[in-house]
Amino acid sequence: MDYRQFRNQIDFLLENASPNIQYRVRNEILKEAADTSEMLELQAKILALPKVKKAFACQRENGFFGSVLHGAYFDGFDSTVHLLKRNGVELTEPRMIKAREALANWQGYERDHFYKAGNAMDEHGRGGFRAIWAEQLVELGADESTARIQEQLANSLNAFRGALQHRTPDDFSKKAVFKGQPCRYYIKGAAFPAANHIRILEKTLSWRSPENLEMVKKSYSHCKELMKDYHDGFLYIYCGYFVGPFNYNWNTPKEKISIRSFDEHPIDFAWFMRDLSSASVRYPVFDDSNPHLTGSLVEMLTDRDFIRHISEEHLRHFKNYSSLAPSWRKKESIACDIYFPLLLALCR
Repeated sequence: MDYRQFRNQIDFLLENASPNIQYRVRNEILKEAADTSEMLELQAKILALPKVKKAFACQRENGFFGSVLHGAYFDGFDSTVHLLKRNGVELTEPRMIKAREALANWQGYERDHFYKAGNAMDEHGRGGFRAIWAEQLVELGADESTARIQEQLANSLNAFRGALQHRTPDDFSKKAVFKGQPCRYYIKGAAFPAANHIRILEKTLSWRSPENLEMVKKSYSHCKELMKDYHDGFLYIYCGYFVGPFNYNWNTPKEKISIRSFDEHPIDFAWFMRDLSSASVRYPVFDDSNPHLTGSLVEMLTDRDFIRHISEEHLRHFKNYSSLAPSWRKKESIACDIYFPLLLALCR
């Protein structure tokens, strides 16, 4: 969508937003080069933000962020990289380059608490520990020809290719009950894509031959048809163990979205907005967008009373998990924090 339709909102952000939001508006919406004097000044201010300084303070001497690959802010490598990128830190920053090198040359991964469970997923082709490792290399700008990334791209393509052979969920999984809740577990050797397979394909280009693209798109549509009425809970690797893929929401409802859509689960508003403001670069593959999303975002962005409709609980979750503004002491700061994800998603 042409950003010029939202010139007033952009001007408001450029005048009132914190340096991280201003930088991302200039960079990702207005396409301003990162080496201009104004952008370099903003980047310096970003590096001085409290959350950014805290994130870099958790970086080890060898460059690794935190203590585990997959975890919470400042302890998990992946979430800390995500935080830094969302705040506008460039991949050319020396400490980001050092983090990429540390991850590429990581030796002590078997001591990671997630390794055992994630390795079980990897052994069954489900996109576990090694998939997250490869995705983080992609996020940090590693060359796609890296063996670890190519391995996961091959696994992802195999998951889609294998799924074309299935005609019902019973072909690749079996029903079970875990802690009183319905679930399924994968049949050993049966291929089916999960969220990590999809994410790494969306973020990379090297696998995109005409044949692969045709196969993946055909398989994706096939999987959606298979799973459109699926209501059997999580899919697990082993029956009775909490080990499984990061399930993809194959049958997510496609309907109009408003702030009232999150009333039952206010924290979902924070995740929704954080996803809209993601700094990950994606190259479209799957035609799976909500047909009402653009209209819903336009209504939210142009509604002068939108923030007044957001409950205190919604705002609390948003501030804890999705906020970019370092302070909410001014009402303009809250408005910038709320409106930036909506504007960014529309202009993309």
